[in-house]
Amino acid sequence: MRVLLEVMLPVFLVGGAGAALGRLTSLDATLLTRVAIYLFGPALIFRSFYTSSVAGGDALRIIAFVVSLQIILLTVSRLLGRVLGWDDDTKAAGSLMMTFANCGNYGLPVLLFAYGENGFALGVVYMLTGTFLHATLGVGIASWHRGMDPRTWLGRAIRVPWLYAFLLAIVFRLLGWELPVGIYRGVDLLASAAIPVQLVILGIQLSRVGLKRIGGEAIWLTGLKLALPPLIGWGLAAVLGAHGVLRAVLIVQASMPSAVNALILSMHFRRRADLSATVILLTTLFSLGTVALVLWLLGPA
Repeated sequence: MRVLLEVMLPVFLVGGAGAALGRLTSLDATLLTRVAIYLFGPALIFRSFYTSSVAGGDALRIIAFVVSLQIILLTVSRLLGRVLGWDDDTKAAGSLMMTFANCGNYGLPVLLFAYGENGFALGVVYMLTGTFLHATLGVGIASWHRGMDPRTWLGRAIRVPWLYAFLLAIVFRLLGWELPVGIYRGVDLLASAAIPVQLVILGIQLSRVGLKRIGGEAIWLTGLKLALPPLIGWGLAAVLGAHGVLRAVLIVQASMPSAVNALILSMHFRRRADLSATVILLTTLFSLGTVALVLWLLGPA
């Protein structure tokens, strides 16, 4: 519990600062959202892939796990929206909240403290796979509207530069190119700003959320997000033959709360950002207990 509080306290401090800013001013988070979409986010994605060392059979298991888990969660979210009669914007926001998890700035510190450098390295592979799916599947979910011409949808999706940042980093890795030190430091500065800006945006959005009005939808999504992924993750880890630290990393990362990046997409494409912000708040708060429970059940890896 001490580790989780040490990880969560900075998150809540920065998000709380954003919430206070939202309460005290009439600041519109739209501009910050665009900066995060087009500048800080791509820099973080590029830096993450450019500096990573992804190799081996464990990486293939992690990729298979993340893809399978997210497809299952996306399917569950769409069925839930249909059963409960949600409109298209609520379905899109619900799918973003269910499918994507905060396995970077929350998951990685937890893994480092719980399982050391080995667990952290495996967690990075998990995060990078999720980031790629966020830049492709996530953008597709957020930008698609019923009856939309596929060409219009594709045009909107390709305007988000996350995928290009990923592809550029892969090109640099495959060709063995290195950025000049001065340029890399500039990219590094932009990337380092991404998570604090995302948390400030989250805080501003939360300061304007009416919890009672959307409580039912948020409760459904929060409950399923905290309960289903760890259970599915346990089964997928067994199917993929994951053991030891790898098994623990897969299950712990699957147990993370909803991703702040999903809120960024929800705001950018105007898909119930109020609902997304509430679900992120609730899943993050209650994950203090659920993640601690998962770590206890897993025991020493």
